[in-house]
Amino acid sequence: MSNLKQEYFLEIKELQDEIDRVKRENEALTRKLQTYHEVSLHLSESEKRFEQLFNISSDAIYYFKISENNISAGKFIKINEVAHRRLGYTREEMLGMSPADIDIHAEEEIYKILEDVYTNRTFTFETTHVCKDGSLIPVEIMTDTFDEKGEIYFLTVCRNISDRKKAEKIIHNTKEQYKRLVESSPNGIAIIQDDKWVYANEAALKLFGAKSKENLLGVNIYDLLDPIIHNEYKKITTKDEAPTRTNIYWKTIEGKELHTEIISMPFTFRERSATQLIIQDVTEQKHAEHIMIQAEKMNVIGEIAAGIAHEIRNPLTSLKGFVQLFRAGTVPNQTFINIMETELERIDIISSEFLTLAKPGNINFTSLDLQTLLKDVLALLDTELYKQSILIDMRVTTENTSVRGEITQLKQVFINLIKNAIEVMINGGTITIILANRSGRVHISIQDEGAGMTDQQVSRLGEPFYTTKETGTGLGLMVSYTIISNHDGEISVQSKLNEGTTFTVKLPSI
Repeated sequence: MSNLKQEYFLEIKELQDEIDRVKRENEALTRKLQTYHEVSLHLSESEKRFEQLFNISSDAIYYFKISENNISAGKFIKINEVAHRRLGYTREEMLGMSPADIDIHAEEEIYKILEDVYTNRTFTFETTHVCKDGSLIPVEIMTDTFDEKGEIYFLTVCRNISDRKKAEKIIHNTKEQYKRLVESSPNGIAIIQDDKWVYANEAALKLFGAKSKENLLGVNIYDLLDPIIHNEYKKITTKDEAPTRTNIYWKTIEGKELHTEIISMPFTFRERSATQLIIQDVTEQKHAEHIMIQAEKMNVIGEIAAGIAHEIRNPLTSLKGFVQLFRAGTVPNQTFINIMETELERIDIISSEFLTLAKPGNINFTSLDLQTLLKDVLALLDTELYKQSILIDMRVTTENTSVRGEITQLKQVFINLIKNAIEVMINGGTITIILANRSGRVHISIQDEGAGMTDQQVSRLGEPFYTTKETGTGLGLMVSYTIISNHDGEISVQSKLNEGTTFTVKLPSI
C-alpha cells in the first residue's frame, strides 16, 4: 500500500513539473509574440516613413534588379512619383520598363554603364533621359546596391541637372567669348605669375617683338622692364586691391624702347595667384607729347626772354659803369668789388635757369626739392612780378617737400601756373604759394587774386586751345596737366568769380 502511495506522489510531482515547464514555455512564447508584434509595428512605421521619403523626394528614385548574366534586362520594381511624372509616363507604364528604355544611349552603351554600376556597386555618373514626348533631360545618377539572398537590387537617385548644364554652357560660352575678345584685343593682354610671362595675346607678342609665344612665355618680366621702374612695378603688383593704372617703360625683345600705359589687376591663373596686365602702347603719344612740351617750352621762353634780357641788362649796366670808373683812374675798393660780384652772381643765376629751361628734357626722374625748385622759378620770373606790382607770399608747412621728377618739366609747370597768375592780376596784389605734405603727397597751392572763373570755365581747363586769355593758346595748361600726370600726380582747381583762383599740384613725396 505504501508503495502505491509513493508512486502516486511521484506521478503527481512529475505532472507538476510538466505543468511548470509548459507554463514557462508559454510565458517565453508570449514574450516572443509580444516582441514580434512590437518589431512588426516598428517595421510598419519604418516602411511608412520610407514610403513617405520615397515619394516626397524632389529627385526621381528607381528600384530595380539586374542579373550578372543579363544586365540590361532588369525591370523597374518600384518608382516614386517624380520618376514617372518627370518623364511623362504613368506609374504602370514605367513599371513595365527598364533603364535602357529611358536612356538616350545606345543599347551597347547602356550595357557598359550598367556593367560599371554592377561592378562598382556604388557609382555616380551623368547621362540623359528621354521623356515620353521625346524631349531630353540631363541627369546625374547616384546608385547604391543591396544584396538580398544572393540577388543584387539597385536603388538609383536621378537628379535633374538641366539648370546646372545651362549654367555650365553659359560659363563655357562666356569663357570662349572672353578668349576671343582677349585674342582680338588691340591692346596687349598678359598674365604674369612668379614674375614670369605665362600668357600673352597676339597684340602683346607683336608689341614686344616676339615672333612666337615661345619667345616670350617663361621670360622673367624684369628682363624687359626698364631698371628705373623695377621698384614701382613691384609696388603695383603686390597690392591685393582694385585695378591700378600707371605708366611703365620697357625694352622689347630686340632692345627697342617701349612706353606703355598698363592696367594691373590681381588674377587667378590655374588656381594660383597671378597678375593680369592690359598694356597699351603710348610710345608715339609720348613722342608727340614731348614735341608739344618742347614747343610750349619755347613759347614760354620767348615770352620771358624780354624780361630776362632786361633783368640781365641792369647788372650789366652797373658792371659797365664800374669798368669805366676803373679806366678813368678810380681805384677799386672792397665795396665796388662786392657789388660787382653780386651783380655777376645775379646774371649767372638767371642765365643758368634760362638755359635749363631751354635745353631738351629727358625722362630720367631724380630726387628734387620742390621748395628749392620754386625759389629758382620765382627768381626767373622776378622781373615779371616787379612789373605787375605783385608780391609773393610763400608758406612752407612741412619739412618734407622732396619728390621724384624731371626737373625741367616741373619747372615748366610752375612757370606756366605762376605766369598765368601774374597775367590775371592786372591790378597787382599777392600770389600765395603754400607747400604742405598730406597723406604722402606734396601739395603745392598757387593762389591768385584775379577775376576768377565760372565752374564751366574750370571744367574746360586743360583742353587744347581753350583759354580765358585774349592772346593765349591753352597749350600751356594742357602741357602742364600732361607733365603732372606723367609724374603720377594731379592738378585740381578751385575758383570763385571776383575772388581768385587756386591751382593745387599734388605729387607723391619721397
